[in-house]
Amino acid sequence: MATKDVVVITGGAGGMGVACARRLASVGTLLLVDIGREGLQQARTSLTSSGVDVKTLTCDVTSQEDIDEMASTVRALGSFRALVHTAGVSPEMAPPRQVLDVDLLGSARSVEALLPLAGPGSSAVLVGSIAGYSEVDPLVETVLADPMVDGFFDLVDAALSEPLDSATAYVLAKRGVTRLVERSAEAWGERGARIVSIAPGLIETSMGLMELERQPIMPLMVEMTPVKRPGQALPGRPEDIANTVAFLVSDEASFISGCEIRVDGGLVGAAQQMMAQG
Repeated sequence: MATKDVVVITGGAGGMGVACARRLASVGTLLLVDIGREGLQQARTSLTSSGVDVKTLTCDVTSQEDIDEMASTVRALGSFRALVHTAGVSPEMAPPRQVLDVDLLGSARSVEALLPLAGPGSSAVLVGSIAGYSEVDPLVETVLADPMVDGFFDLVDAALSEPLDSATAYVLAKRGVTRLVERSAEAWGERGARIVSIAPGLIETSMGLMELERQPIMPLMVEMTPVKRPGQALPGRPEDIANTVAFLVSDEASFISGCEIRVDGGLVGAAQQMMAQG
């Protein structure tokens, strides 16, 4: 009997995760991974009612033990086909070190655990953020190059000129994801596999709407986004991310690795042009 392809979706109970699951339903068995058991069950019920082959696993990406269990579950289910890593927290959801632990170290742990299972045609897509395009001190960026080192959080604190807050931690985490993908491309390529990241712009998920409500700059960013979506609070949709993910894990993207794709409706480019013009 042929071995089943397995697609791992972290943050699988969230808006982006579920959208990606629907889009990738035909690729193979879906393993939805999330920290909340109830949300996973709801996602599984919704997807299985449409005939999708779905498994679930409760997993905290800050726990190496949980990440190892995720890799073991993939082995038991079949052949690793793709990782879609959407798990993350926003600045409004967690204190600074937790933001780094979930958004950056959680990405690094997942990539490290699944690399040994990767083979020709395998891929990993990590969800970053356009926040990673903010200015970062070169000394701090050097620290981000090795997030798994002992004492990482203390090294970040020492490199900063002021105390770390959650907004800064989010920027650093997402910049770290971009660098993680760039560094990991060689190791994944040696196995015939690829790794990329996506930098979403303003996406209408529960997390995005919470940021819109609490961050005064968000309405300005909505207005600056060149691609308009009348009738939406935020211009991006989870399906925009899911469609990009579907392309990136497909054979049609077989020469794309070690880089980041912005799915932001042109926001980063517009902001850079505005800054250049003074």
